[in-house]
Amino acid sequence: MIRLQKNKLFLYAFVFLVGIIMSFGQECNAVPFMKKGAVLTYTNYNKRGKKESTTIHETISITGDGNTVSAIIKATVSDEKDNKTFDTEYKANCDNGLFSLDMLRFFNFDKLSEHNKNNLSLKIDGDVLEFPVGMQPGDDLNDGNISIKVNSEAFTLVTMTFDVFNREIVGEETITTPAGTYKCKKVTFDFTSKFGIINVKGTGVEWYYNDAMVVKSESYNKKGKLIGYHELTGIQ
Repeated sequence: MIRLQKNKLFLYAFVFLVGIIMSFGQECNAVPFMKKGAVLTYTNYNKRGKKESTTIHETISITGDGNTVSAIIKATVSDEKDNKTFDTEYKANCDNGLFSLDMLRFFNFDKLSEHNKNNLSLKIDGDVLEFPVGMQPGDDLNDGNISIKVNSEAFTLVTMTFDVFNREIVGEETITTPAGTYKCKKVTFDFTSKFGIINVKGTGVEWYYNDAMVVKSESYNKKGKLIGYHELTGIQ
């Protein structure tokens, strides 16, 4: 009888563990950009709501399966007239329910477009931002930093940095954009950025669907005035 009870306990524990592993795998697959061929389109607007650019994020490769998945995503930037100005690639990972995205994903691509010239190269050194599955209001998230040097042969022409800190989940809200309606986690944060000799400090608000996909993002200056925003305007 005792051995039978132990076997039952072992079976229950095994089933519970398998359930956890399967749920992690489902969470990884539930996020749209973790599927090869997925295309997310974001439109960037200035503080007055005027379109400034569009960025298309296309998942070009997926490796791994189950509870450990990695994606390579290509970001292509076009100006307000839909002329291509810049493209780059970044990584997204899901490991046992913990999503992480390269800080490059959150950098101002329009700034990089300004330095997209044949004789210039970019040296990028950055962290990842993490998004645990099951994020709840009151949870704190990790900080992040990225540094990008614009080089011409052996010389660095300008260094751009972007730091994000004090990231916190402050609530849940339903957000509607041209791409649809999503129940999101609302995240606030502080940031500092430096473009050469220009320093900018401010705050931001972002809304995430399925704990990882940005639906809308707003940036404010240190006086609390809107600088600009971008939102999801297409998904396939």
